[in-house]
Amino acid sequence: MRVLEVRVPEPLSERDVKVAIAIEAFTRNLVSTGKAAEIAETPIQEFLVELRKRGIPAYPYTDDEAHEELKA
Repeated sequence: MRVLEVRVPEPLSERDVKVAIAIEAFTRNLVSTGKAAEIAETPIQEFLVELRKRGIPAYPYTDDEAHEELKA
């Protein structure tokens, strides 16, 4: 991984920037949810909450499809 220095407006925190970058990488299918959480330096559960807040599905299937898959 590369380390970059980025200047951002004062209202944005370092966490805000890390989460935004992680979400962008995730939505471009460049990284998994686990890797995106690592980039954001947050627990995966917290990253999943961030995705939900933004209406971004964490997985490419519905809850019903996941339940069916787990039953099989």
